[in-house]
This record gives sequence, C-alpha cells and structure tokens, in this order.
Amino acid sequence: MSKFASAQELLKQLVPYAKEGFARLEACRRKVVWGNSPIMLRVRQYPKSKDKRVSLVMPQWHKVNLYSEVLNRKVPLTMTNSTLRMIEDMGGLDSYLLKTPESKLKSDTTSVLKWEVLTTLRRKRHIERMAQLSGAKW
Repeated sequence: MSKFASAQELLKQLVPYAKEGFARLEACRRKVVWGNSPIMLRVRQYPKSKDKRVSLVMPQWHKVNLYSEVLNRKVPLTMTNSTLRMIEDMGGLDSYLLKTPESKLKSDTTSVLKWEVLTTLRRKRHIERMAQLSGAKW
C-alpha cells in the first residue's frame, strides 16, 4: 500500500473534531501563507482497549502586518512561524516575494501581492526613465 493510500485510510478514521478542523483547513488553505509547515496525522493506539485514534496536528497560524517598502503600506497576512522566519531571513516581505518562484508561494494572497509589487516596481522604473528622457537635452 502506498503512503497516499495509507494517509487516505487514516483520514477516514479521524476523530470528529479533527474532521471539522480538516474541513476548515481545506476551506482556507489558499488564504494562508504556508511555507514548509506540514500537516501531520497523529495515530495513538491505546494498549488496554486496543483503540486507535487519529488526530490532526496543524501548524500554528499567526495574523501579522508586514510592511512593504515598494507598496509603502502594511499588508495583513496570516502565516506560519516557518514562513515568517523565512521572510525575515530573506530581508523583508518585498525581497521574499521577488525571490520566491510563483510555484512555491502556495497562496492566492501572496500571488496577488507579488503581482502588485512587480507592477509597482515597473511603474516606478518607467517614471524614472521618462524623467531622464525629458531631462536630457538634444
């Protein structure tokens, strides 16, 4: 049996409150900035009753306001600890968005933000070029 098939079997055995948590997680997975934080299934087997319980271990989410220098405003985001550390290591929100490929962002929010940052940078560069051209004397 493959790992995927065994995971599917474990998901069927989730305790009721974990099923609700998994449903919430699936509903908002594209709104949260994940990074490399995994969702884990914990299997507990009780020795006396021989019961097996499967529960869901979700990463912690934090609501943060990060400042974008390019956009010149604070951006409200929901993200995991690992992503926040990654953003700090890369030097800020703008550099994280510009250096990370689109396939690794895994969030609609960050995809839209990356597009905004890129268009703002292009607009600023265009304005600077036009200012240089109008200032140059022929």
